[in-house]
Amino acid sequence: MKNYLTEQLKSKRIRILYIQHVGILGGSSRSLLELIQKFDGKAVDIFFLGPKGKTVEILHELKIPIETCIGVSQFDNTKYSHYRGFRWLILLRELAYLPSNIFSILRARKKWGPFDLIHINEITLLPSILFVYYLFRCPIVVHVRSIQQPFNNFRGNILFNLLKKTVDRFIAIDSLVAKSLDARLPINIIHNGLTIKRNIKQKKIKDRIFTVGMVGSLSKSKGCLDFIDAAKLCKEARAKIRFVFIGQSARPRNLIRDNILNFFGISQEIESELNNRIYEYDLAGNVEFWPFTINLENVYKKLDLVCFPSHFNAPGRPIFEAALFGIPSVATISSPTSDTFIHNKTGLLVHPGDVHGISTAILKFYRDRRFLLSAGRNAKSLANRYYNINKNSIKVLNLYKLIIRNHKKNAYTHF
Repeated sequence: MKNYLTEQLKSKRIRILYIQHVGILGGSSRSLLELIQKFDGKAVDIFFLGPKGKTVEILHELKIPIETCIGVSQFDNTKYSHYRGFRWLILLRELAYLPSNIFSILRARKKWGPFDLIHINEITLLPSILFVYYLFRCPIVVHVRSIQQPFNNFRGNILFNLLKKTVDRFIAIDSLVAKSLDARLPINIIHNGLTIKRNIKQKKIKDRIFTVGMVGSLSKSKGCLDFIDAAKLCKEARAKIRFVFIGQSARPRNLIRDNILNFFGISQEIESELNNRIYEYDLAGNVEFWPFTINLENVYKKLDLVCFPSHFNAPGRPIFEAALFGIPSVATISSPTSDTFIHNKTGLLVHPGDVHGISTAILKFYRDRRFLLSAGRNAKSLANRYYNINKNSIKVLNLYKLIIRNHKKNAYTHF
């Protein structure tokens, strides 16, 4: 019987449902797309559930079956944005999303039938985890893409018990994220990655204006205002530097919603404030907004340095993306792990929110081109070691197969 089950798993195509919570093409959705596009179509049948947006548009082009909803409910226990004070009001949005979220899962069950495995693309999607656990009764894998609040309080204990019961395996994107999880949970560290079609040759720096880029959605939590303030300080230092935003607002403007969130101090909308500050600082000739694009090669070949002034106090996707192209970073991380960032070797670290520190680090790279090139080489070496999408996608697929195999064996044993 064991040999029969093994042969069945080797020959059968694995049916996987992916549940994603963000419609825009941000870090989590881009990482998921990079992963599933590396899977051999003969080995995996992919299905997707999530809100409408650029991610869904790309999946349509890939001819992947999709079930959409207004939103996917979350319970956020991340280090940066866990609920406290007025942030508890955000649960009202999650409750509003819940009916659409549940009905979309029910439609997926009716339309597509059972799955061999369900992959939840962030640990905050607790309502979906619980619902698919009871509805599908198949293995569940949860990606953990953000640093978590400690599980050592009342709220954390409840979350731990729910996750321990329902989730078969957690995939942490790096050692820093893994350290923030409860060690009693089953955790694998598998890094993200990026498909690079060809080697990008950087233009010689002397042939262009030194360009520093922020890649990703525009929001307060990403440190966009700090980036502008650092640009002001660099201009005052008489440095000829171009500061570029590559991305878009996290979501479309909504006057009523934005005013309410601003009143309680929990809005992430930043575009109008960015423009006001650029005007106030007279930075119109120094700051540019480049259009959103999925062609990252075309973006990074125009950059000399990446700035990641995020308030999440964690390494984000743009750091290793840039590194794969030989570009170092200025990053706001307090205690990075050796698989993500090495201070003074792959880039320069600054404390989150330290605008003077950000500008000083940028000026260091601007004035010391030898250090810039050395850090770029080191960053690329580190990224090639940990963020190889070909190797990491195989790790994920092998983990899927192991989990499914164990699930089937256990089911047979209980039978």
